[in-house]
Amino acid sequence: MTATKRDMDLSSAPYALSAVDGQAFDAASRRDTAALATRLAGLTVTNLGPGRNKLFVRGLADSPLTGQTQAMVGLYLDDTRLTYDAPDPDLRLVDLERVELLRGPQGTLYGAGAMGGVLKLISRAPKLDVYETDVTAGLTFADDTAPGQSIDLVVNAPLVRERLALRAVVYEEVLEGVVDDPGLGLTNTGRTLRSGARVALLWRINGDWQARLGTVFQNLNIDDSQYGFESQPAYERSLAVREPSNNDFNGVSLTTTGTFDWGRLKLSSAYQAHDLDRRYDATSASARFGAGSGSLAYDEADSIRAFAVEASAAFNPIGAFSGFAGVYGSHYTHARTGDVLEYVSGTRLYTTRKRDETDEGALFGELAWAPNSRLKLILGGRYFYVVTESETLAQQRGVTTDAFQGEGRDDGISSKAVLEYALRDGVFLYAQASEGYRVGGFNGGVLLGQAYGEPGGGAQPYRTFRPDRLQSYEAGVRWRGYDDRLLLRAASFVIDWRSIQSDRVSADGLPFTANIGSGGNTGFEFEGAWRDGPWRMDVNLMANNPHLTAADDSYPLVTDSDLPGVPKFLVAASLRHMGNVWGRSGWVSGSVGYVGRSTQQLTPETTTEMGDYLTSEMAANLDMGAWSATLRLDNLFGGAGDTFGYGNPFLVGKETVITPQRPRNLSLSLSRRF
Repeated sequence: MTATKRDMDLSSAPYALSAVDGQAFDAASRRDTAALATRLAGLTVTNLGPGRNKLFVRGLADSPLTGQTQAMVGLYLDDTRLTYDAPDPDLRLVDLERVELLRGPQGTLYGAGAMGGVLKLISRAPKLDVYETDVTAGLTFADDTAPGQSIDLVVNAPLVRERLALRAVVYEEVLEGVVDDPGLGLTNTGRTLRSGARVALLWRINGDWQARLGTVFQNLNIDDSQYGFESQPAYERSLAVREPSNNDFNGVSLTTTGTFDWGRLKLSSAYQAHDLDRRYDATSASARFGAGSGSLAYDEADSIRAFAVEASAAFNPIGAFSGFAGVYGSHYTHARTGDVLEYVSGTRLYTTRKRDETDEGALFGELAWAPNSRLKLILGGRYFYVVTESETLAQQRGVTTDAFQGEGRDDGISSKAVLEYALRDGVFLYAQASEGYRVGGFNGGVLLGQAYGEPGGGAQPYRTFRPDRLQSYEAGVRWRGYDDRLLLRAASFVIDWRSIQSDRVSADGLPFTANIGSGGNTGFEFEGAWRDGPWRMDVNLMANNPHLTAADDSYPLVTDSDLPGVPKFLVAASLRHMGNVWGRSGWVSGSVGYVGRSTQQLTPETTTEMGDYLTSEMAANLDMGAWSATLRLDNLFGGAGDTFGYGNPFLVGKETVITPQRPRNLSLSLSRRF
């Protein structure tokens, strides 16, 4: 496992750490981040649409919206960070070695963007001694919609045997929409086109050093949003304007690792470019923007650039002590534009331009002390220093409504303490206390006659929003028994979260960030796996109570309301059997899950409900030598439960919006290995 920044075996790692083997996605009807939610206890994914979703862990949800706050979960592809204050780019999960989830605030290891934890996608490394090619083509058939298709190509090629190798992944996927809009004359709108590639180059420099250069890019284009109206039949709604969106991501990373008798030295650098744009139907806000009777559209776009470097050294045990230390630096730029325009004429009624530049430096490390073979104490800390410069220019019908330049500086320390105890062989107990922290920032962009207030007077939005901090306490056990056929992990946790940052919408439908008060969560999570010959059974569940304990006086949400969009109960179980069919090897698997009820308070006056539905899928595979075929069936019971009660900020309080499950679908894929 690498998410802890120390190599360790999962079965003996006494942390709230889980992993999903890359082969598990062979049984998934969809290969996106949402497919992980039923496989990793405590992970939830919003469902605004592909490339527009946020990830939450252990109920730590700040908002369904994506705005200026840093992501709650640190999402990584190897050493490339995928999210800062943007939604999940939703990479297609192809040719992965495994996926790791490290729960709880990981501020000491990963900084501010890991309040809830870290989700790490580990790609398969190039092989230095073998040529491989794998091509997979698939078709998907869903109720009442056109077929979708996908193709994946994986190539591994040694360039200099035992020294230099290349591994490349290329893919394209088309997923048809399922929502009808009779008013616009649209059926099955929401078509998604996802295409991308990953290339990795591995160089074994000598017996001690190796370097890995990786690049990734993906274009994700959706021709419309995927929500419906509760007041209309399932999978139907009525808008005045289509709502397309795009999420384009590319990144490159270079990691150099040296392994020595005393430990390991690692130097890594990564660059990412993330461009997003989306359109909302803003017709319901015509009066607020001084428009006539025609349709309005709100176009929002983000351009994000980030560069990060990190150097760390891990020390092998020297007597009773081991540990690691590192230094980190990053430069991050986020430019956002927003335009309200008359849809037919294209006349701009309102426009805003906001740019933030953030520089961060940090020193971090952990020290482990093992006075005997059973007991270990780990202490970790991270000192950070952050400088943010922000500027905004907003105009309404050519009149400047907001012009601002500001700078914020912040520093602090996040800490962690872990006590581990090996009760006996295969049974590990642990207790952990850790902190998470996010720096504050600036709001920008208002209408004529409005202005930002300052903390201490009036109602939000304020010009500035404050930092938020949480403290997490957990205790858990990991048990490996019955000749390693049974693996169990259970943990309970208590979280205290102060001055919660939350992306919100004003009465105009425009975004801002507020501090909504204090909250927390208490809960229990469980994961178990039983392996017996050809059989494997997996179970995971989480029961928790994420809620707001005290509202901020300047943004009076209902006290003791739920944190947004996180169910209080999640459970999933799967069964897999390896065997022979007609003399050929193959497997059959099935899974079922339940997503409990949840709510979200989008404004002080508006609360939506969602959840309370079943998930299900079945899959079968037949291996025919160089060829293999896989058949999958998703949503066996044809459920249409509301997966997400949000879709358009201009409809908040005006229309109840639901996002139903995708209809039952059947997919068939055929693979050829060379």
